[in-house]
Amino acid sequence: MKRLLFLTILFTALIFDTFAKDTNAWKQVKSLEQQYEVFKENLNFWSGNYFMSPSQLDEFHGAMTDTIARLQKEVNNGLSKIDQQKQELAAKQTLVNETQQKLDESIRDQNSINVLGARINKSVYSTVMYLFIVGVLVLAGVMYMMFQRSHKITRQTKKEYDELKAEYEEHKKVALDRYTKINMELHKTRLELQKK
Repeated sequence: MKRLLFLTILFTALIFDTFAKDTNAWKQVKSLEQQYEVFKENLNFWSGNYFMSPSQLDEFHGAMTDTIARLQKEVNNGLSKIDQQKQELAAKQTLVNETQQKLDESIRDQNSINVLGARINKSVYSTVMYLFIVGVLVLAGVMYMMFQRSHKITRQTKKEYDELKAEYEEHKKVALDRYTKINMELHKTRLELQKK
């Protein structure tokens, strides 16, 4: 009889154990929503109300706060990574700006020339030099034309001067001859007058 009672109790315990709900099954699930669903399924339900022991409620609350704390920690880690990446990005942007500034300065130095202590762009310098050379050539052409005109006028004036000088010399010679003849005639006339 003891055996039969023991077997009946054991059989009843096995049946209840088979149909009993595992109140700690929610701990094996990873996501918070699934943990809640499993927790809700394994609660004792009686006439439309759920019954749970304070220890079950404390365990579930502890799991929720742990999950929330873990998620908050992940969020904080993410925010700290974002801040760190923002700082790295700002540092890299500063480095890019400095590199761009150095590149611009290098290009400016490469494209400029130092003339009399002033930095001048090479294309501006070339343009100014070409304009200067063209100006000098135009000025030389004008000066040459003025020289040619002046030389022509000088030659013509010299020719006229030589002609005038020759004419003057001729006139002087003629005047001297005439003066000499007049003097001789005057002298002859005086002599003749003295003889009389």
